[in-house]
Amino acid sequence: MPYAGSKSGRREDLGLNAVARVREVAEQRSLLQMQRALTDRDDCRRELDRLELQLSSAASLEADILGSTGSPGALLTLRMTLGQLAESSRLVRDELHSAQGAADAARGRWEQDKAELAAVAQLLERRTAERRREARRAEDRQTDETAAQGWLRRTDGGHR
Repeated sequence: MPYAGSKSGRREDLGLNAVARVREVAEQRSLLQMQRALTDRDDCRRELDRLELQLSSAASLEADILGSTGSPGALLTLRMTLGQLAESSRLVRDELHSAQGAADAARGRWEQDKAELAAVAQLLERRTAERRREARRAEDRQTDETAAQGWLRRTDGGHR
């Protein structure tokens, strides 16, 4: 989100424009960090889905081995594979939980940075609007003064 007044070369706003630029960079950085955290979380979710699919496929093989004349060695190998898949799934599930926490924290930072940028933009907009109001008041005073002088000249000229 570009900040309002960013192209304002007003001396009064130089400091606030610098603050707005810093806030804009922070907002963009935190947005990228949030996107990266969400990508990491999604990668973990896909890995967990893949492992759980392998686990369910291996579990169905166990039923086939037990139902047929499978060898004890095949059953032992399958059991070891199931154990390894279950452990891998647990580790990835823990990683997914951490990735979700990181994504939530990154979203919070981005929302905070976005709010801070919006606050600075709003302040710049208010300052610009106030300057416009002041300029209009000055213009109105000048117009009133000119009209009053004209009226005085007309009325003074008519009474002589």
